[in-house]
Amino acid sequence: MGRQGGSGGQAHGLVAQTPASKSIGVRIILLILAILVPLVAFDFYNASQEEKRWISEVSNDLQNSTREAVTKIDDLIDASEELLLGLASTDAVLGNNLFSCTRVLRNIGQRFVKYTNFSVVNADKYIVCSSGSLPKPKDVSTSTNIIEAFETKSFAVSPFKFGVLTGQPVLVFSMPLFNYDKEVVGTVNNGLSLTWLGEYLAGISRVEGQRMLVFDGQGTIMASHPPALHKAGSSIAGLPIFAHSVSRLGTSVQIVDSQGEEILITAERIERIPGGAFVAAMVPLEPVLAETNRVLYFHLGLLLLLAALSLFIGWIGAQALVLKPIARLIDATGKVEAGDLRARSGLDYHAGELGTLAVAYDRMVEALEVRTNALRASEANYRELVESEEQLIHRYLPDTTETFANQALADFMGMAPERLVGLKWIEFVSADEQEVVLGFLHSRTPENPTYVYENMMRDRDGEKRWLRWNNRAFFDDDGNITHFQAVGIDLTDRKEVEQSLEVAMMEARAASVAKSNFLANMSHELRTPLNSIIGFSEMMSASVMGKLPAQYEEYASFITNSGHHLLNIINDILDLSKIEAGMLRLEESELDLHREVSEVVNMTQDQAVKNGNALHNGLRIDDSLRIVGDRMRIKQVLLNLVGNAIKFTHGGTITIDGRLQDGGVVLSICDTGIGMTDEELQEALKPFGQVDSQHLTKRFEGTGLGLPLADKLAAMHGATLDVTSKKGEGTKVVLRFPAERTVTLRAEI
Repeated sequence: MGRQGGSGGQAHGLVAQTPASKSIGVRIILLILAILVPLVAFDFYNASQEEKRWISEVSNDLQNSTREAVTKIDDLIDASEELLLGLASTDAVLGNNLFSCTRVLRNIGQRFVKYTNFSVVNADKYIVCSSGSLPKPKDVSTSTNIIEAFETKSFAVSPFKFGVLTGQPVLVFSMPLFNYDKEVVGTVNNGLSLTWLGEYLAGISRVEGQRMLVFDGQGTIMASHPPALHKAGSSIAGLPIFAHSVSRLGTSVQIVDSQGEEILITAERIERIPGGAFVAAMVPLEPVLAETNRVLYFHLGLLLLLAALSLFIGWIGAQALVLKPIARLIDATGKVEAGDLRARSGLDYHAGELGTLAVAYDRMVEALEVRTNALRASEANYRELVESEEQLIHRYLPDTTETFANQALADFMGMAPERLVGLKWIEFVSADEQEVVLGFLHSRTPENPTYVYENMMRDRDGEKRWLRWNNRAFFDDDGNITHFQAVGIDLTDRKEVEQSLEVAMMEARAASVAKSNFLANMSHELRTPLNSIIGFSEMMSASVMGKLPAQYEEYASFITNSGHHLLNIINDILDLSKIEAGMLRLEESELDLHREVSEVVNMTQDQAVKNGNALHNGLRIDDSLRIVGDRMRIKQVLLNLVGNAIKFTHGGTITIDGRLQDGGVVLSICDTGIGMTDEELQEALKPFGQVDSQHLTKRFEGTGLGLPLADKLAAMHGATLDVTSKKGEGTKVVLRFPAERTVTLRAEI
């Protein structure tokens, strides 16, 4: 019994102290809160919707008030226009009898008390007749409504202003008076007093605490409700209510006024009043929303009380039913984590869901114990195998932390394998390569798990060694990388051999370039003496210096023929060298292929007949087509290709064909000569390469430069040279020019 009590006390201590049990308790609390929070949010949502509804209703009331005020003023302006139009047609106003005019205007003023100071202005813009006191005519030539009535010959309205005679805020209206010639000879005027407007605004206010203002475009107050809000004649131009009223007409906006009070305001423009005139209605939001906020706070109080009770009950229940059993499971888990695979939960297997969990846990630990023992045996076998390898092998986590290194890698690094474990191997990679290597490693996928890279590392002696690493990523069931395994091979010796070969290749290329440059620069030195020899031999053959003996003429002919042959060889060598040295330049123009091919056929026809060959020109290209290129070089290509075909064909046929394909010109030279094998063809395409060069006595003359030179000259034109051949059947050479070198000859007009 004493032991059981001690065990229970230990479990109770675990409940109070174990962080995991505290975490579970917190989660239970969070679960309760997760239920309550949506309720609170829903209550806030309802409150916000109710607030929006209240604001919408108040906004409608404010807009109705402003529209009603605007309509009232517009109606009074219309009524004034009709009244003045009637007065303008009376004899008393149109005549010159001031007494009669004054009496009529005073009678009208007494009948229409909202209007003040009916008056008549003459052609000189002086008030000469008035319903009020007028000691002498008064100059009103600067009044905007008087000026507008004279200029437009129509009814005119003044901006909001203070009356000249009454000193009260008024609107002044003017109707032009016409003579028989329809010329304006004066105006009849009246003013609309705004002293009544404040009481009218109070009468149309629909919301408790509603305030209303009437002001002009400069922010000068003409009327307000309540009267103490803003006095008539004061300015609100610098206040927020003015800026929002003018910029957001017809809509309700929430603003903070100059006293820091949040208000809802709407405004409408009085269109018929020049200079801008506005009616604004506003109401403080706090009183309007007071009831809504009271209901919200009441609901929140109830929810908080419910939350507190739920948390208390939930915590007590969690302690008794969940936390204590879970604490015992946590205790057993801690022992297993420490390596004691014989630890068990000790819970009653019939204690509901936690009992079922305890059964599953105990069985899992038993299976884990069996598998761990098997894994240890397998690990021992694996380590024995890896340690016997001479390659550098290690395993590491996705953050490159080492978890295993074999003895070969440890020997290379000059430290024990256990010292490598825990280090980050990426730190042994140069800073320039770290980001690139990590990027490739982390982008591995189950479909592409491997990555190979090479880098240079220092061994235990400080010597730099080239290593080639084959990295392989391993994944869990969800496709996440769990670890990597890498196998490294020392490539230092191979790298040194490769570097030696690269140096040798660079030296060979440099020698080739030097050779090409030398030959290209030897053009003058070789051609000048040779041309002299040819020139003198031709002079001798032509008997320029006198008749030679027959034998000497034959010698001179031999010298001339041999000189021309040698000159052709030298020209081919120099052209090839210039191309390789990048010194050959094309002189391009538009060429007629029909003419060029015909000239080549004429130049080679005798040699073809001499070899018993039939030479055919089968060109099938429109006469209007031209190609852009160097005429001499293209003819040189054709002569080399046709000359080769004639030279290696006896008693056969050589056909020159041409057509347009995909916008580009395609020329082909086909012969029925001796042909070549694939090996012989590769040899023929090399500079100085000759198929029968291995024989002591060659059957065919030549240097082996014709085909390689034709290929390089074609390439300079962007063309390709394709050669196909079959031993004993013949050879076909296809020259393809790009479409951009094909042009159409424009017809002459």
